[in-house]
Amino acid sequence: ALAPGIVSGPCRGATVPAEPVDGFTITVLGATRGLAALVCLGGEIDVAASVALSQAADRLAAVGPGTVVVDLANVTFACSTLPNFVARLHGSLPVSTALLLCRPTAGVRQVLQLTGMDQIATVRGALAPVGRG
Repeated sequence: ALAPGIVSGPCRGATVPAEPVDGFTITVLGATRGLAALVCLGGEIDVAASVALSQAADRLAAVGPGTVVVDLANVTFACSTLPNFVARLHGSLPVSTALLLCRPTAGVRQVLQLTGMDQIATVRGALAPVGRG
């Protein structure tokens, strides 16, 4: 079972469920070996999201997608929990897996830059297409 805060269902563009569980949402779609996975985060990515993010990272590492696209457009707050998640993904995914962080707000982009996460993952202003890895 997944921790509270991981929601299922489609993640289309900039939309996430209106009422996040525990202040955050995590949606993981298309996690298939060799193909691309889309991870949509929303709300407050703080210590309350740690367990759910760890479970999502473990799930992705077990599958080994060719690309992981993390949509950050709906993140309203991020502390060190977000860079910890990115670092965990980077360390647990196959070396050949591309890690893309898409649509961060200015504040989230600053957290990623200050912690060096923009050095281990590609940060994009637009949502990367999800398809083959």
